Amino acid sequence: MMFESLSAEDTMALGEKIGRQLKAGDVLLLFGELGAGKTTLTQGIARGLGVAKEEYVRSPTFTLVNQYRGRFPVFHIDLYRIGSARELEDLGMEEVLAGDGVAIVEWAEKLFSDSATQNPLPEIERWIEIHIKIEAEDSRKITLKGHNLESSSHPVFTLH
Repeated sequence: MMFESLSAEDTMALGEKIGRQLKAGDVLLLFGELGAGKTTLTQGIARGLGVAKEEYVRSPTFTLVNQYRGRFPVFHIDLYRIGSARELEDLGMEEVLAGDGVAIVEWAEKLFSDSATQNPLPEIERWIEIHIKIEAEDSRKITLKGHNLESSSHPVFTLH
């Protein structure tokens, strides 16, 4: 499923729509180059999950994980400074990635760097992959794909 965003506001609005459709236990893996809009999309997702507007959702580049309160816990993970999937495993992220909240992972390509398998980590059995591609200065192509889940049965895939 593909969307076009022509502004940061469009990206935020799409994120809100996605967030409203998520369920406890969902894992979102975000892919895209620096400046593509991963954090902006995450801010919208957090709003859609019920995170208070006063709470500033920012990329946890140095802290690795930020947690927010919404309909259920929201874990925002930034792997930019992680060197490998093995390094992430050593950090013990199992409860975050396999818990009752929603995990949103920026720089998700780092989860796949050491592995020839299709699963990024043993704790992640199913996930929603979101690719953000810069088309022009203010234009983004945002693609959603389900892995190990029936796309037709997850509400996020009913968005228009």
